[in-house]
Amino acid sequence: MTREITHFTIDMTPYEDRTRYEPMRLKSWPRDDAAWERIQKLKPTLDSLTVDVIGGALQWAVEEGEAVVERMARSSIIREQHDYRASINSIDCDNVTTVSWAATADPIRDTYALDEILPGDVYIYNDVHGSCATIGHLPDYCIVIPIFGEGRLIGFSQVFGHVTDVGGAVPGSWPIRSTSIYEEGTICPVIKLFNAGTLNADAQKIILRNSRFPGELQGDIDGFIACARLMERRVLELVDQYGADTVEAAFYAIMDRCENDARAHALPNIPDGTYVGEDFIEEDGISDKPIKIKYTIHKDKDRMVIDASGTGSTAEGPVNWAMDGRHYIKWLGAFLAGEAGQEILVNEGMGRVMQMMIPPDTVLSARHPAPVVDRMECMLVMINAYTAALAKAHKGNVIAGMMNIQLYGIWGHDDDGNEYLYREIFGAGSGARPWADGTDTVDLVPHSKNLPAEFIEQRYPIVVERVGLYKDSGGAGLYRGGLGYLKDVRCLADGFLSITAYRTVFGPFGVNGGKAGLPGVCWINPGTPDEVKLVHRQQMVPVRKGDTVRITTPGGGGWGDPLKRDPDAVRLDVHRGLVSPESARDDYGVVLVDSGNPRHPLAVDVDATTDRRQELTANRAPLKLIERGEAFNKMVEEGLIEVSDFDDLAYDESGNPVG
Repeated sequence: MTREITHFTIDMTPYEDRTRYEPMRLKSWPRDDAAWERIQKLKPTLDSLTVDVIGGALQWAVEEGEAVVERMARSSIIREQHDYRASINSIDCDNVTTVSWAATADPIRDTYALDEILPGDVYIYNDVHGSCATIGHLPDYCIVIPIFGEGRLIGFSQVFGHVTDVGGAVPGSWPIRSTSIYEEGTICPVIKLFNAGTLNADAQKIILRNSRFPGELQGDIDGFIACARLMERRVLELVDQYGADTVEAAFYAIMDRCENDARAHALPNIPDGTYVGEDFIEEDGISDKPIKIKYTIHKDKDRMVIDASGTGSTAEGPVNWAMDGRHYIKWLGAFLAGEAGQEILVNEGMGRVMQMMIPPDTVLSARHPAPVVDRMECMLVMINAYTAALAKAHKGNVIAGMMNIQLYGIWGHDDDGNEYLYREIFGAGSGARPWADGTDTVDLVPHSKNLPAEFIEQRYPIVVERVGLYKDSGGAGLYRGGLGYLKDVRCLADGFLSITAYRTVFGPFGVNGGKAGLPGVCWINPGTPDEVKLVHRQQMVPVRKGDTVRITTPGGGGWGDPLKRDPDAVRLDVHRGLVSPESARDDYGVVLVDSGNPRHPLAVDVDATTDRRQELTANRAPLKLIERGEAFNKMVEEGLIEVSDFDDLAYDESGNPVG
């Protein structure tokens, strides 16, 4: 008995030619085992409370397992910045718990027959092009453990995380000039690190020998294994209490809930129709030509289909993503869930509500041996392409452009000759909302946090001079975009700086009249005669003992007409150091004067503000639905970029275009 797959009500005729599109899921393993019929009959009999209890226990198992990783891991990017995710999968490799971004157990089923998967096995891999589109880049090592209940395989626990170094051309295994996967690090195919409980010591030696920091890698892998084993134990405790069939039936009921909740509570909030959205990768590390990610969204009452036709071809540089539509839907499903107004647990069930059609040979469907290590920008840009499309559906009532991070690293040897790699992921400003300002310094990695100064200074020859908000980085608007980071660090030893920076020219776009946020760039020795400004990706730039490195990250886009922002809110932003007096005058039309009160030193000059706003209104161009900033607009006018929304106007309070 095989699982029934529901078909879309949207006309799928254009997508029936599979030579034009990649499969939604590269490989799958629908169940036809003896237990499946029992599970199918049992599922409708489960009461809601039982599903709640089992679902809650599974989610807690994931959180408990991730806490184990945080306590055991050795690398800063895992232990401090939480760049890892855990999940529990069914036997057919579907995510039951909160999606683990990408990695599932598919490569295990693809590599081993069911009778070769044994209790006590521990699988390890990072093979991007050999993992059924479940791994994004080589630094993401994945651990999977099979779960056997009542003598049969019922699922898998898995966890993956971004480790410090897996070899390759540069320390940190993030070569931004790579043109092949083989330059990016050691490729570990799916293997048994433990075979029925016995360690494969030779394989372990090979994996560790190919890292510049084997101690950190060993600690991270040990933490992953402990996490997956703990989740296995928690599932088996449920089996002891409820029985294997009931636990598995609950797996599928939990996935059904995701589907039903998304269809009942999220889809109805999006108007039916077809909407186009685009966003751009600035460059790929090799070429300086922007790469478009384009979505055409078809929406009806039952389904949403996202067509990625028009997206740029596989890039020469390492910005490619090698996933499939199934994983992209789970990634974007969180944003569809946000339409619901209530919590929806996003898991495999989201793929029954959304479908993504990707042509072959695009930056979103790169195949072997394409370079992929910097696929992060695809992750970020595709969110904003989706947002741009939804801005048209909702007449501007969406959150402005955002979802950005920057990655910086300084590598070298300290005074004792010890090799070090200080690396940190920074958040950025989130987009302004149609009802409130954006949030400052947000990282899309769940539970992530910046590295404490004490941690940095104890482990690396680095002094943290300053950490704060990047003034004026939030896009101006009726509601202001969130601010990015500004961080100054001073080098205590010679070394090399590498930056993986996104939106260093194109700031996150503003919506419905709001302005784009400032891009984020990097400086060496800012404000001195030796100042160097670095944009785009940079690799192994020399820094000397005593040099100061300044890191800034982008602000979120603004929402709504900046000239309608409450002048007192602008005054308060200036008082708090978030907005400069110059931006208050030029972007918001607010003129501030000395109040004479030392506790509240600024006051709004009401008459001058009225005059200034009238002057700005008379001389500005019509407000845009999506404003991408001066650098982007210049490239459009020069014919270097084409975008569908360039002339789209903002909407007023009644839902009518302005101008």
